[in-house]
Amino acid sequence: MMKLGWISRLPNQCSTRAMVKHISGGIGVALLLMMSGRALAQADQAPAPGVQDGYAVHNTVDLGGHIAGISGSGSMYDTLVNIHSGPRVLGQTFTMHALPGTKHGLFDDLSAFSAGFGGDPNNFAKMDISKGKLYEFSGLFRRDRQYFDYDLLGNPDTAGQTIPYGLVNGVPTTAALAWPENYKSPVMFNTVRRMTDTSLTILPLSKITFRVAYSQNIFQGPTLSPARSVGKYDALDTEYMRNSTDDFTGAIDWKPLQHTKVTFEEQVDHYKADSYFTLNPSDFVAQEADGTAVSFGDWDALSSPYSISACNTGSMGSAYSGSGSTLTYTILTAPQTPGGLPTVNPACDVITSYLRSQPTRILTPTEMLRFQSSSIKNIAMNGDFRFTNSNSNLPHYYETWTGLDGVIRSSTTTGIATAQRQVISLDYGITWEATKTISLSDQVDFSNSHQPGTVTLAGSTLNTPNTVVAGNNGFETINYPGTLTAGAIYSVSGDTNGTAYGYFGQKFLTNNATVAWDASSRATLSLTYRYKTHIIGENDPHSAPLAVAAGTANSGTVTINENAGILNAALRPTSHWDINGTAEISYSDNAFTPMSPRQLQHYRVHTLYRPKPWATISGAFNDLERHNNTNNNQASVAAAAAVATATTNALPYDGPLQHVDHSRIVSLGVVLAPNEHYGFDFNYSYSDVYISTNACYSNGTPTTSTSAPTFPGAASTNSTGGPNLCPNKFSGGVLNEWGPVKDFMDAPTQYASMSLAWTPVKTVHSDIGYRISAVSGNQFFNDAQQVNGSLQSAYQSPYVNLAWTVKPGWIWRAEYNYYGYGEGGPSGAKLCSTYTTPTAAVVPCNTLSLTGVNEPSSGLTAPRNFHANNVTLGMHYEF
Repeated sequence: MMKLGWISRLPNQCSTRAMVKHISGGIGVALLLMMSGRALAQADQAPAPGVQDGYAVHNTVDLGGHIAGISGSGSMYDTLVNIHSGPRVLGQTFTMHALPGTKHGLFDDLSAFSAGFGGDPNNFAKMDISKGKLYEFSGLFRRDRQYFDYDLLGNPDTAGQTIPYGLVNGVPTTAALAWPENYKSPVMFNTVRRMTDTSLTILPLSKITFRVAYSQNIFQGPTLSPARSVGKYDALDTEYMRNSTDDFTGAIDWKPLQHTKVTFEEQVDHYKADSYFTLNPSDFVAQEADGTAVSFGDWDALSSPYSISACNTGSMGSAYSGSGSTLTYTILTAPQTPGGLPTVNPACDVITSYLRSQPTRILTPTEMLRFQSSSIKNIAMNGDFRFTNSNSNLPHYYETWTGLDGVIRSSTTTGIATAQRQVISLDYGITWEATKTISLSDQVDFSNSHQPGTVTLAGSTLNTPNTVVAGNNGFETINYPGTLTAGAIYSVSGDTNGTAYGYFGQKFLTNNATVAWDASSRATLSLTYRYKTHIIGENDPHSAPLAVAAGTANSGTVTINENAGILNAALRPTSHWDINGTAEISYSDNAFTPMSPRQLQHYRVHTLYRPKPWATISGAFNDLERHNNTNNNQASVAAAAAVATATTNALPYDGPLQHVDHSRIVSLGVVLAPNEHYGFDFNYSYSDVYISTNACYSNGTPTTSTSAPTFPGAASTNSTGGPNLCPNKFSGGVLNEWGPVKDFMDAPTQYASMSLAWTPVKTVHSDIGYRISAVSGNQFFNDAQQVNGSLQSAYQSPYVNLAWTVKPGWIWRAEYNYYGYGEGGPSGAKLCSTYTTPTAAVVPCNTLSLTGVNEPSSGLTAPRNFHANNVTLGMHYEF
């Protein structure tokens, strides 16, 4: 079983001077021990491959280690860098090659190399073995430590909230429980991925070749999983993740002719998901009278934190009395021991335990027949046929929690689920060289998939008697000692007893017809026309077009037809200058989601110029524009608007989407190497990722001015300066959403790197360089507490390295890297309101407290800025 402590990192501390001396001394001793002996014995001669049993044998090893000094956010450092102090095997190689004239029965060539072992977050080992025309074998192992904790992501920003211990004559008590603040991301993870890949080819040069391969990918470790409804409120779960895949491949290649090959391949993928979920230990903030630790849930509460509404007031006895201005109650009592947990009233809703497991198995066999041929003069063909029949099985879903939710004391849900996925796909392409300068080609791709599934759930609850006896002492408490009564299913996911059926399928048919023309020895042009039809079917029935009438079920098919043109040009103005580019324009007559593009334009240009043999200048431009400026399913919107009332929101979404997104990248590179002593390279790129869509939003504030807000919410104004509220968005007859507004995110990013290589003499080589990535972005703030975070940030890393060749095959190396990450710049919503009605007061956010414009750049979470000084020492030795 995994330990709870895995989910948290040990505090990252700056390396003290004593620590640095200890680590560097240890690395130095290791290097000296490795250096002594054979290294000194061979100091006067250049290393040469050794000869052993008819093989030329060559070895290299790089030993050393890191010295890391870290200041600031250790979590952010581990997210971006995650290199810590300690000795390392920086690299290793081993090769064996059979000498001419010798015969060996097992292998002719063997090579193995590895790097990163001893504590680096990424390490690998690879081995290759071959025997002439008999076989080729390759094996690769990789291990990646993946730590992620960007604490602003998904954070509910509950800083500053408290739960009063109670109420005395209508006034909250001064004693209060501080609501747990989330200083970690609710989607943080600390996982390890281990990947093993092996392949064996038998008779690689024969007419018939056999191939087998096996790959395994294991992904495991603790993560956090937010916003799961458990009991009365949402809860923050800890997920103990373990997912793995085993992939098997067997293939036969047949080469009947010199330029023709036919392949049959069988692939079998077995996926296993064995993750399980429990409550995050940090959520246990109180206890029952007997000392049982409890969680309130409600971890993401903003406008309505845990309060008397979570208690069965009729069962609180003397802890609840009076009314109006004399109302007095006690939710919590002070801890009995210093540093202990407060005690919650037994009639208040809590969670004492939670467990969810959903072991899933998926078996996916795929048969593939592939061919490629250029045996016919002026004609080249390739194609493949694939069939997949996948089966997914969830044999035992189990979810249970204990605690109190009204009368419910515990709930258990069990179930089974199965799904099948069948895919048939066919690809065929042919190219005909009609003349020496003109070729015609056509590529057809077809895919048809069906995925039906069923799920069956059953469950029950155990309830306390819903009875109030004389003296206002009811039985609805967590410590009720009598017999509990059975109840119906109470699923945390909102499902009910019984079996549900589902279906999803889609069909693609794409044809690309291309004509290419070699206009001259310096210009090649090609033009492609693409037609694609995409049919999506979901739910039941799924054989007729999706109905557009208001209130109809979301079942049926959606058909999308796309027409596109693609122009390619490759130009060579001079023998030292190459230019190539592509322009693609497409239009679709429908879209499945609001963010699916109906209009697409994609432009790409790349150039390479070599004015001198030692100088290279390169540049690139890439612009992807996507738009969906109309409603999907406009008839449904019109029909729904006709029946919308002041209390019922019948519109499926709000107004024209006007969705626009683009990704634009410009880059420039220069490489100069005038002689063997100097070298310089420079790279610069500018990218801008932008996305926007019309949207309405809820800011979490009350919908009446009489409700007491906890925090102000983001707001917007209309053309007259009044509250800008979405039409037909009602709750209890009150407009409850702001907008429509242009929801957008823009992330212009500049990246630059430069380095200077200097080799004053043959035995000394050095590099000095600098890298920086800076983002100056912005976004729409629908949360008044939200800040830009990484959209206003810079990540830089200057470096210096030095290599000294003591003797051929014996090199000392040292490298220094500085890592610095910081966030800042303007953030936060401009306008705020404390409630949501047509008469709400809209004011500048900087006039209120706990808003993004008044917060530090990190928001209400832990700061993410850090800097680190990393030194790597190592020695390369060949023997």
